[in-house]
Amino acid sequence: MNHFDLYGIGNALVDVETRVTDQFLSDNKVIKGCMTLVEAARQNELLDQLRQKIEHKSCGGSLANSTIATANFGSKCFYSCQVADDEMGRFFHRNLIHQNIQSNLDSTPLPKGDTGTCLAMITPDADRTMNTFLGVGGLVGPDQVNLDVAKSARICFLEGYLISSEYGKEALHTIAKSASQSGNICALSMSDPMLVKYFRDDFLALIKDGVNLLFMNEDEAMELTQAETLTGAITWLKNNIKQFVVTCGSRGSLSWDGETLFETPVPTINQLDTIGAGDMFAGSFIHALLKGASFDTAATIACYCASLIVGQYGSRLEKQNQDKANAFVVEALNR
Repeated sequence: MNHFDLYGIGNALVDVETRVTDQFLSDNKVIKGCMTLVEAARQNELLDQLRQKIEHKSCGGSLANSTIATANFGSKCFYSCQVADDEMGRFFHRNLIHQNIQSNLDSTPLPKGDTGTCLAMITPDADRTMNTFLGVGGLVGPDQVNLDVAKSARICFLEGYLISSEYGKEALHTIAKSASQSGNICALSMSDPMLVKYFRDDFLALIKDGVNLLFMNEDEAMELTQAETLTGAITWLKNNIKQFVVTCGSRGSLSWDGETLFETPVPTINQLDTIGAGDMFAGSFIHALLKGASFDTAATIACYCASLIVGQYGSRLEKQNQDKANAFVVEALNR
């Protein structure tokens, strides 16, 4: 059996980018600057109008973005998800293969239905308005888990969004327990502060089952710890979580390896688009750990790679920036 560096599981979404006018948003009653969850009919209505204007498509979803980032640095990755047997689903699968990522889609017939999509509508002022339809991607559960791969992977990475469904929750616990029994790293992305607010007890139960590395931003850390200050949150985390990373936007990150708290700044950049910054941070941090880096070095690498993402449009590094990131990673790992 092939052994993988990273096993990830999450919601599959095809990211669709297009440029629109403010008038288009107004005419279609789309709330500008927000992320709105929509049903299939609404998403298809908009996609039908914009089909000739689509500029870019890529396989996405938070954990998919992180897994692809890790793979693009050279780590061997496997990703579990769910897409439908439709145009978008087949595209998602082809895109994973193009990124050299193996998945459960390689050997499992795709179901009927609609693949999840995230439609990003960019207005002339560079603002991004997103409509998200989860589709069959929201049905990820135990049937999508490849436990043999998860057991053998050096790091398992779980997407917090899955905790909002009973199927997803069961899948997360199955993998966390397996990682705990095998003594491997089981990382979890907290995904969204509102998710942590409403599913805090579920997250704590999952951590108890075997999650030993948390990725979160400041707001998620505050919700999880119920602290009134970031300092208080860090104290709680150090006492209750084996290892963690808290991203702090333009101020960098705080990472705890179980013994030392590292404060890592972000390089000064011209910020254009923050979409995907957290996903890139986690993916590059995990790649660095797989290469034997300390948390200090991993955070330095992750902050740099995240700065490249926010200095461009889109959640995938452009070739020039990927080359810069690759060179930085090699230099940092060899120091």
